[in-house]
Amino acid sequence: MADRESDLPPVRKLFVTLRDGISRNRIPPGTVMALSDVAEERGISFETVSAALLLLSDEGLVERCAEGRARVLPISETCLRNTVFLREQAEAEIVRRVTHSADTDFMNDLREQILRQKLVGMRGPGNLLRLDDRFHRTLAERAGLGSLWPWLEAWKLCSDRPRFTVEGSLSAPDMICQHSGIVDRIIMRDAEGAAAATRYHVTGVLRQLPDYRRSHPELFRD
Repeated sequence: MADRESDLPPVRKLFVTLRDGISRNRIPPGTVMALSDVAEERGISFETVSAALLLLSDEGLVERCAEGRARVLPISETCLRNTVFLREQAEAEIVRRVTHSADTDFMNDLREQILRQKLVGMRGPGNLLRLDDRFHRTLAERAGLGSLWPWLEAWKLCSDRPRFTVEGSLSAPDMICQHSGIVDRIIMRDAEGAAAATRYHVTGVLRQLPDYRRSHPELFRD
């Protein structure tokens, strides 16, 4: 699977762009997109847009409407819970493997990443996105599972979507503190402690979900 968005085929490239926009709430729930407008704005064919929207529909992110339009759907709790389950199992096993294989240089790299996160996080949680992805990808690659990143990234986007969609719910200090807890356990060679810290980090969105649904019921379905 292509690693860089610029290397992707046109349909996949548009799918990734729109998926990321929906997941990061740049395209909020309820937005109606005219396929012809998207094609014109991006200088691509209507068929390419239609195929990309079909992929988004398969992901439960949009529904096709009449007259060549698609509407961004609210967040599916069922999809969210299923995705968190998959991500929890995968990332817990990743940190177990990392804990057993990490050397001094790798541990120093993790410490450096946490320090950079703290510095960048002072400007707000939105600035941490790239570093957050780098942290999780670094762990996957160290575990010898870097080829899983496209799937891990997709699960991460899905599980992070509520935090971007519900205003004010994304906390840089909480994210960095949880990353630090994972790194501390890896450095201590505590594989099960690192796995538990990872599970806590990944499942945080489910602990917050009842509050999200009470305060913003229009943003969720199922």
